[in-house]
Amino acid sequence: MDSSLQIISTPTADSPGTVVILSTAKQNYIFGSNSEGTQRTLTQAGAKIVKVKDFFITGRTEWSNMGGLVGMMLTLADSASTSYDTSMEQYRKKAMHKGHPEPPRPKMNVYGPPNLKHMLATCRRFIFRKGVPVEVTEYKNVAPGKANDGRVLPTWEDNSIKVWALPIAPTSRTPNTKQEAKLEAERAHFDKELNVFEELQASESENAADREARYDQIRTATLNHMFNSTWRFDTLVERHISEIEMPAAIFVRDPVTKHTHPYTGPLPGGKEPLPDITVLTRTPWPGALVRGLPPPAPAPEALSYIVRTHPVRGKFNPVRAKELGVKPGRDYSRLSQGETVKSEKGEDVTPDMVLGPDRPGQGFAIIDLPSVEYVDNLIQREEFVAKTVVEGVRLCVWILGPGLSGHSGLEDFMQMLGPQVQHIVSSRDSCPDRLSFDSVAAQTIRLGQIDGERYHVPFHDNTALPQKTIAGSSAFQVVPFKNIIPAERGLKFRIMPNFEMRRDGILPPLDVSAIQQNTPPEILDLAKDSLASIAQDSEALQAWTQLLSRPDTDVITLGTGSALPSKYRNVSGTLVRVPGVGNYLFDAGENTLGQLQRVFGPDELVDVLRNLRMIWISHLHADHHLGTTSIIKAWYTIVHNGVPAAEPLTIHSLASQTKNFSLAVISHEGMLKWLGEYAAVEDFGYSRIAPLEIKPVRHSQDTGSVLKFVPSSPFPKYDQFETVPQHHYEAILGLEDIQACKVSHCNGAMAVSITFPTTSSSTPPLKISYSGDCRPSEQFVHIGRNSTLLIHEATFDDELLGDAIAKKHSTTSEALGIGAKMDAKAVVLTHFSQRYQKIPVLQTIDNGEEADDLLDPNAMEDVQENEDEDVDEPDNMDVSTTTTSAVPHSAIPTDSALKGNGKGVETVIKVRSKDLKVAIAFDYMRVRIGDIAKLEKFNPALEKLFEREDVEGEGDEGAEGKGESDEKKNGNGKKVGVGGEGGKKKKSKRNN
Repeated sequence: MDSSLQIISTPTADSPGTVVILSTAKQNYIFGSNSEGTQRTLTQAGAKIVKVKDFFITGRTEWSNMGGLVGMMLTLADSASTSYDTSMEQYRKKAMHKGHPEPPRPKMNVYGPPNLKHMLATCRRFIFRKGVPVEVTEYKNVAPGKANDGRVLPTWEDNSIKVWALPIAPTSRTPNTKQEAKLEAERAHFDKELNVFEELQASESENAADREARYDQIRTATLNHMFNSTWRFDTLVERHISEIEMPAAIFVRDPVTKHTHPYTGPLPGGKEPLPDITVLTRTPWPGALVRGLPPPAPAPEALSYIVRTHPVRGKFNPVRAKELGVKPGRDYSRLSQGETVKSEKGEDVTPDMVLGPDRPGQGFAIIDLPSVEYVDNLIQREEFVAKTVVEGVRLCVWILGPGLSGHSGLEDFMQMLGPQVQHIVSSRDSCPDRLSFDSVAAQTIRLGQIDGERYHVPFHDNTALPQKTIAGSSAFQVVPFKNIIPAERGLKFRIMPNFEMRRDGILPPLDVSAIQQNTPPEILDLAKDSLASIAQDSEALQAWTQLLSRPDTDVITLGTGSALPSKYRNVSGTLVRVPGVGNYLFDAGENTLGQLQRVFGPDELVDVLRNLRMIWISHLHADHHLGTTSIIKAWYTIVHNGVPAAEPLTIHSLASQTKNFSLAVISHEGMLKWLGEYAAVEDFGYSRIAPLEIKPVRHSQDTGSVLKFVPSSPFPKYDQFETVPQHHYEAILGLEDIQACKVSHCNGAMAVSITFPTTSSSTPPLKISYSGDCRPSEQFVHIGRNSTLLIHEATFDDELLGDAIAKKHSTTSEALGIGAKMDAKAVVLTHFSQRYQKIPVLQTIDNGEEADDLLDPNAMEDVQENEDEDVDEPDNMDVSTTTTSAVPHSAIPTDSALKGNGKGVETVIKVRSKDLKVAIAFDYMRVRIGDIAKLEKFNPALEKLFEREDVEGEGDEGAEGKGESDEKKNGNGKKVGVGGEGGKKKKSKRNN
């Protein structure tokens, strides 16, 4: 049976983990870390992951090692569901007359270190999938299982491979009695106040082992709610209104028409008396009822694996079979498969009589050592001296933490394994920080040739070792191992039937000069014309800049795609740097930290993080917040050296302790609860941040938003839940004001406007408004009035208005319409569903002309009071409980009914405001607000670039409904095959 192993990624700034794929005839397996960016790395490599059902995670349970697992599981769950639905449709057609077997239901298996279940279960507020069970297996630091004859048994096996899991604990583990007592108090609190599982309550006779088993069942049940729920969103049940627990969506049925509509009378818990009526409400989503998880104990184990294929039966000898009187044909096949048959004389012929000797299985080890504290316990693992385990192991992939390169103990251990074992080392000490995402890097290089002020070659270093990171260079002296090979992307090993290393698939470093030389001269000429036009219109451009407060404010678009990371656009993240005040991050999708490390060199990034004052998370869709933990931890490491706060922050010390708690995370309750719950797994800096819950403005009321302090203590006192006084905003956030409003997208989605202190009496203060994901909102227009800058999603081109309405997003013209109604000076469009959005060209009209209707009168979809506060709804669902002024379904125009300019890359939009300027965002763009007016000058060059790349077939079809080509290319355009798999396109359907 053929099997091969391929290295997909090595540690770099934006692909920090090491990922390998084991390919067999029947299925593929992923081994290694699943750090942020893993899914995008696999997409860039053209690796087909639809055949992957088993994930073997190495290392420890920490976000830097597993931050990409959640997004990948969501994508695979959606893909598996789609595939299963298609298979079932075909089965129903065939089964009626051919009796075909029913296709198996999809399933995912994840294997990893302790606390993996807890880490995944904390994500229940934003994961809801049906019919794709996920089975999670944790391997703890226990002695390996053995057979009666003393053989070390495999931990796991299927028809293709055997796996021995090697959980390794560090040698230096000092008991912390204070932490242990705190943990016991938190567990007692959970069992008394938070455990909602009636069948899993504590018994009086429960011992420690029984409690751990019960806690494991609770976490497993929670995961089942997340991935294999039978709950239906549209199921309504009748209850008396007095039995309803708020908040909840309440409906009544019209006795005449029998139609349901939202209930608008007095609510339970209010001051007005309740009517004596029966109402309709939803059966609560089970995940919404899980109030908390059992607090986990620290788990420092790091996981490694030994993997071997099964033995292969010996070669069939037809001559010997004929001599024994076996009839050729089916009996030959049965003997080859290990079955006994009858000869023509009626005698038994067994397989061993006609088969040669079995060929033993071959395999590899993948060893993950985070630090030197793990070396001794690794060397002492008995699996490495058990012949039945290591026989046939020809390859060892080492994933090493800093300072382990050249470790003498590991050097001796490598020699002990024998000369037949090839050693591959993947670490920041052995692998340079090369560009991982060739496609977007090449695109940025070309954009830099057109507009060198806004786009630069992504930061990288193809040679320096050890890598320089935001933590600085390695404090250890790096001594290379002898006789090892550094890991490289595309390096491949044939495991069976014969071991062989293949280097022909290795991707060379991106050749920046080759890409630049390949740019057509006509594009470069147009870029020169753009610069000349800017110089010619310098007075008008400067006059526009004079309208702005703080024009040197930088906007860095880190991720400009939607739903799924693609080769050219990462998921949402926008950084705003206000000189003299601080830095503000609007949403932090997966791998936002990696994007920052490509935009800024290590030294500058340290300054960016040190001055980070606020992270705003608009809603709990995974593509908007899965990078938050990594950002906080990087800030925590730089600002506080990874040392937790000695005393918890309180509302009374919030304004005076900004030196110790200088980073605020502002969102709604669900996001802050997730961060607090995950902090039980890993100290990522939660004790040092200021978690602030924002209460949105009320619909059509000038009440204003308020910030509520959310204490980090597991047993908060009542007085800690006080409102943050607005006169403290400047000390805490550097802001004069912050206002948020609900928007129509999903449960809890909000848009925000932040206003900075005034610097000049001649210009309004700097005001930045950010939409997150949403349909157009009148309430957002209200809070964003007179914005200096509007950052608005434009997921769909205007021709796809029907899709925008259905998926609760905005079109390009709708986003610009919001900017015009706000009287914003500049609009940055982002969150695109495809690689190249049509470039809006704004044409200022005279008084006699008619402006384009950017916003349909019925386009505004404001969320009414209490409409989306239905805790029964999972935050990540692609449907909403809101009842809005949306266009009825019958009024949604089809694509063919909408006007558009077909295949062009430009769309002309007539507007009345001569001061409104617009920028189309690409990843890695750095633009000062005062320079946004210049960007339209580069449109001709951009149009020519996009036309050329579309003709060459290099376009990216994006994440919404279309996928990436499985054909693999490096950044220089060279095609490279991946695992011998074909070039069909795969589809995914994440509608975030």
